[in-house]
Amino acid sequence: MSVREAADTVRRQTLDGVWAARRISGPPAPDGIDGRDIVALVPGQIHTDLRRAGLLTDPDVGFGERDQEWIGHSAWAYRRSFEFEGVASGEQVDLVFEGLDTIAEVLVNGRSIARTEDQHLAYRFDVTALLEPGANELEVRFSSAWAAGFADEHAHGPLPSPYDEPYPHVRKSACNFGWDWGPHYVTAGIWRGVRLETWRARIDQVRPLVTLADDHGSARVDVVTRIADLGAAEYRVTARLASPDGTIIATASASSSGSREFAVPLEVAAPALWWPVGLGEQPLYRLEVELQADGRDVDRLERRIGIRSIAIDETPDEVGTRWAIVVNGRRVRIRGYNWIPDRPFIAEVTPARLAQRLDQAVDGGANLLRIWGGGYFATEDFLDLCDERGLLVWQDFLFACAAYREDDRMRELVRQEAEQAVARLSSHASVAVWCGGNECVQGWHDWGWPEIVGGAGWGSEFYTELLPGVVAALDPTRPYVPNSPWGGSLETHPNSFSGGPSHLWDAWNDLDYADYRRHDPAFVSEMGWCAPPAFSTLRRAVTSGELLPGNPEVEHHFRAIGGAHKLARGLQPHLPVPLASADWIFATQLVQARAMTAGTEWLRSRERGAGVVVWQLNDCWPVLSWAAVDVDGIEKPLWFALQRSFAPRLLTVQPVAPGGTLDPSGDAGLELVAVNDGVAPWTGSALVRRFSHEGVELARATVAFSAAPDGTSRALLNPAVASAGDPAGEFLVADADGLRAIWSYRTDRHSALVAPQWSVGLAVEEGALVVDVAAKTVVRELALFADRLGAALGVEPAELRVDRMLVELLPGESTRFTVTRRDGRPLDPARLAAVQDELPLALRAAAQLSTP
Repeated sequence: MSVREAADTVRRQTLDGVWAARRISGPPAPDGIDGRDIVALVPGQIHTDLRRAGLLTDPDVGFGERDQEWIGHSAWAYRRSFEFEGVASGEQVDLVFEGLDTIAEVLVNGRSIARTEDQHLAYRFDVTALLEPGANELEVRFSSAWAAGFADEHAHGPLPSPYDEPYPHVRKSACNFGWDWGPHYVTAGIWRGVRLETWRARIDQVRPLVTLADDHGSARVDVVTRIADLGAAEYRVTARLASPDGTIIATASASSSGSREFAVPLEVAAPALWWPVGLGEQPLYRLEVELQADGRDVDRLERRIGIRSIAIDETPDEVGTRWAIVVNGRRVRIRGYNWIPDRPFIAEVTPARLAQRLDQAVDGGANLLRIWGGGYFATEDFLDLCDERGLLVWQDFLFACAAYREDDRMRELVRQEAEQAVARLSSHASVAVWCGGNECVQGWHDWGWPEIVGGAGWGSEFYTELLPGVVAALDPTRPYVPNSPWGGSLETHPNSFSGGPSHLWDAWNDLDYADYRRHDPAFVSEMGWCAPPAFSTLRRAVTSGELLPGNPEVEHHFRAIGGAHKLARGLQPHLPVPLASADWIFATQLVQARAMTAGTEWLRSRERGAGVVVWQLNDCWPVLSWAAVDVDGIEKPLWFALQRSFAPRLLTVQPVAPGGTLDPSGDAGLELVAVNDGVAPWTGSALVRRFSHEGVELARATVAFSAAPDGTSRALLNPAVASAGDPAGEFLVADADGLRAIWSYRTDRHSALVAPQWSVGLAVEEGALVVDVAAKTVVRELALFADRLGAALGVEPAELRVDRMLVELLPGESTRFTVTRRDGRPLDPARLAAVQDELPLALRAAAQLSTP
């Protein structure tokens, strides 16, 4: 196609792919770095380019993080040549960067055209006059974002934050500067796509705003379209909506000779509603938008949208107000995880890796992911996968745990970030909540910021004025909350529990996990407990010594503030302190799982509670952290515990709250609670039995329950069954519809436990390893660690997955563990003998930690 033939339509030429990178300044670097070009892949970041070139060893391993600090203190240049066919009269050529990380100068054919200072922005530059037909040269020079942050701090004064790093002073992913679960990798590079666009008129933005009728019988999609043009007389935008089966069901057009933004309304009769996972299907309609300029087709795009409504219920209640997410008029009790960047380097977060993580979220019972404000805005790949799976998305704006200056320069950057993000994300049905930031209002109340900041702005204007203003203007169909946590106003303590989302961190920081049962919040958007990753993951990162506290490499991979003390303090009331690596990992992982089980099941059992979002689903490096899934993709025991605690139907035994006073011990009595988050009523009866640790049944009762959809059923247990004659020697079991709930009257350390015994059968069936376990005694919290069988099966540990964990067995009961490869390839039956030898390390029960 010639230039003249293409002149009416937008032409896009990608400049992704192979570039050359070179260090241009910085502190002393290892040999072989300076004076040479490095093959760089765009999109990407310099760390991955150095790794690919063999110039950087894996910084995740050992103390490798320290060996790469020079990278973030250096300046880098990326360059490439490209062919350009030319431009017709009246056209404009834009150089478009979807993301530059972070402090950059852009040069075209040797001429500087722009400087950038925000990782979270996309940029567009007019380069019409600079390009030549034929060969052209493009260069991007990146200064150190770390140095820029410190320079800003020195120029304007300190901004309080939890870390001695300048992240509040530069608009870059905060966790690049290190966090309490992640490394200090200060990145640089062209981290998202780059292209040329040649155009006369183009679609600049499309925001499909969905309004659902109260009776769900119809919907309206206002396709708000913003265009850019070079002076055509008339513009016409046509929007078409195709149903999930592909049939065009609505078409409308709008014309304008003046305005550059206008709405095209599409009416939808009897819409197929998009629902969160577990409450219905996720039909996605195809939206086509076409632009004509002076009667000629010039641009088009497609989006997938879902038809649904989103709101927050803040109805007053006896404590303050509710805070519940409502979809299509139905309260959705949230079972969620917080999401952090899945790797420090965006190029390593492939669609396949994202799909695995999001499947783990759904398979683990979650219906929402909260994207934390210290990372970056959700990508299209991420949101497409959430749309398809019915995972709601809570998106923080990018502020985390710090004060932020409110000068004109910062205000303008924040405004642009918000406008771009809201416009881009507005197409996605999964996006449910906009949030101003993370723990910034709490920092002002609790962390001594007023003494540091004085009368200067600290970010409150962003959270209460600028950001809600952008959301109201561009995406009024979704709710906004100023911060997480939030108490309803800047003056109210954000963790007042009177209304709004709360954070529950006192248990991990200072107390036992039974403390969760002292709270009755409307909604919890953060709570968590630390533990190591899988044995194989930690062993990969720690190159020598035992995997125990005191090993300097283990400590290097544990960033939680006071983490070693908190981990020990949380362990000691429950289990003897283990002396062997495998025992210590199992014990601390077990306490993590119990802590989150106790917290989530208590919160889900409360009538007032409308959601709990656990910190956190994923890890970005090999670390002792709050994650349920480690960086290698291996599910911790926590994930399996939450799979049960997050199930739409939950059977749980909880202490009663006499007179409204919350009692974490259960000494005032116990009740059986059935929680039903499903769409059908749940009616049944539970067999409740009290056993001795020797497995002798001491009492039983049948308890009926009936829980409506989005309902809870409670039954006070008869003391004849629920009250232990010997609390140290007994436990309670409730069974209904294949679900089992356990209540322990005392911790393991203070219980007369019996050493567990079982028999095992091994086989490979249809390519999977099956491990059949028959209990001879009471076997509590039986776990099979599939990664420990990797060497025996000749498979990388992270490639193996087990289907269940923390199984509770009474004498005579049995269970089957199934171990498969994540890629579906079969396992080798000839390796069963090797598996048998390794099984004692892989198959563990809780009482083994407390009995001889």
